[in-house]
Amino acid sequence: MLVINSRIKLLIGIFFIFGLLCISHVSMAANEILIQEDDVSVDTIPENPEPYQDVTVKLSSYATDLNKAMIQWQSGSSIVLSGYGKTSYSFKTQGPNTITSINVTINIPGSIDKITKNISINPTEVELMWEGVDSYTPPFYRGKSFPTAEGLIKVVAIANTNTTKRGKGDITYTWKAGDNTNLDVSGYNKDSYVFKNSELNDVEKVSVLAESINGQYSAKNTVDIPISKPKVVFYQKSPTEGILYRNALNNETSFIGDEMTIVAVPYFLSIKGNEKYFNYGWQINGEDIPTPTNKTELTVRPTERGGYANIGLTVENLNTKKKK
Repeated sequence: MLVINSRIKLLIGIFFIFGLLCISHVSMAANEILIQEDDVSVDTIPENPEPYQDVTVKLSSYATDLNKAMIQWQSGSSIVLSGYGKTSYSFKTQGPNTITSINVTINIPGSIDKITKNISINPTEVELMWEGVDSYTPPFYRGKSFPTAEGLIKVVAIANTNTTKRGKGDITYTWKAGDNTNLDVSGYNKDSYVFKNSELNDVEKVSVLAESINGQYSAKNTVDIPISKPKVVFYQKSPTEGILYRNALNNETSFIGDEMTIVAVPYFLSIKGNEKYFNYGWQINGEDIPTPTNKTELTVRPTERGGYANIGLTVENLNTKKKK
């Protein structure tokens, strides 16, 4: 009986050792299988690189310690970085739509297989142009029309990509005002956004994400649109040369002669109709005076003793007032 018991113990011991070897072998094989290409993530900073911009590509993994891995970075035919724990690589992008191809080879400790990541960086950009839609400017004005409080603003996105033709292409646009995404104006080829700005905001922040249908193009841009206040500029009208638009009158203006005609020109007033609805209220030394026949012009004459006169003007859009 004692011999039998001894032999049983011996067999159990051998079986136990063999089991450990089998478990160890299975564990090693499982370790090799678990580390796959999808276990290593690639992040690009910034997410949507622009042309000639500094970019950093980073590797990360929750399945293995990349700090102990041998990592090799190759750009084109050149090895640009190699070593243990080299989890990031920085470079400068090239011109618009010039792709930079990067191949990363990762040797995981304890694993026979190598992980390869192929990364393509296509620097893209999208321009944003804006203007005040209903902001009045005189016919001779060649500058930008600035929006005013509660005015309409139009923002146009111009995607810099080879897929666009004649201003359009297979591009989807996602528009945001501030931090809020506006799905109603976002979508396929919706490259413009018109909205009414808030009366409380001094600046309107608008951003757009432009992406191609095939996924090869993605660009983002943000613009801060300043909200201006309407203003009136005075010009002198010459009997021989007409209105002298090249020289606006200063706060203090003197003249010599029998009379001087002043022309008032409003800028950035919300028209919401037509300038015929503009009401002009003139004041001299703080006192209201009858509106001249030509409501945009006022002719002043000096007194016998000369002196100063404060001339003021209030311009109001009657069409806007009726709608409020």
